[in-house]
Amino acid sequence: KAVVSTQSTGEGMGPEHSSARMERFLQMCNDDEDSRYEGVSPDQQLWDCNWQIMNITTPANMFHALRRQMYMKFRKPLVVFTPKSLLRHPLAKSPFSEMTPGTSFKPVIPENLDVSKTKKLILCSGKVYYDLIEERAKRGLEEEIAITRVEQLHPFPHSMVDEELKRYPQGTQISWVQEEHKNAGAWSYVKPRVENHLSTEQNFRYNGRGPAASAATGNKKLHKTEYKKLMDDSFAF
Repeated sequence: KAVVSTQSTGEGMGPEHSSARMERFLQMCNDDEDSRYEGVSPDQQLWDCNWQIMNITTPANMFHALRRQMYMKFRKPLVVFTPKSLLRHPLAKSPFSEMTPGTSFKPVIPENLDVSKTKKLILCSGKVYYDLIEERAKRGLEEEIAITRVEQLHPFPHSMVDEELKRYPQGTQISWVQEEHKNAGAWSYVKPRVENHLSTEQNFRYNGRGPAASAATGNKKLHKTEYKKLMDDSFAF
């Protein structure tokens, strides 16, 4: 029941401190990007997958992920990508009520809001969620922009993502936001899988840094410039 926890973030430090190269782990996943996995239960997906890839944002979900790993009747390696900064982030907290009997791991964490007013749905994974909700509050866009976390990347939670996308009006913009550069992170993995669940009137866009050979600039000023553009692009309509 092997568990690997590794650093993956974009906080402006050097490349060796910034990325565990999530994209390389996702490239080795054994699921079919062209399948919607209709009729396949989450338990069956776990049985079929070669390992589990997660990018967790809450203590409760971390607790449930590790608990599930111990109680599963079969063995699948678990790889968790998370930055050390979430250990002390004031927003990364969970009430004990989310870890009591009757609660469980959440592969997808949606927001509870009035979707009729939503103009844009952001899908993301990991620490960038906290950057997004703080920036959204500064811009006063809590009603116009919804943010959904995909905590389990592989096996991809098809049924939950499909259900989440159907909640929103047809004209809602849908985008993926990540800290990593476009040719890194989860974007190339989630893009075809999310597109399998879009209606003919929906499209899926990328908002984030452009392609780069290095995982980080190593330059604080340039990092801040990239970060500002990331936020501006994420909250543009």
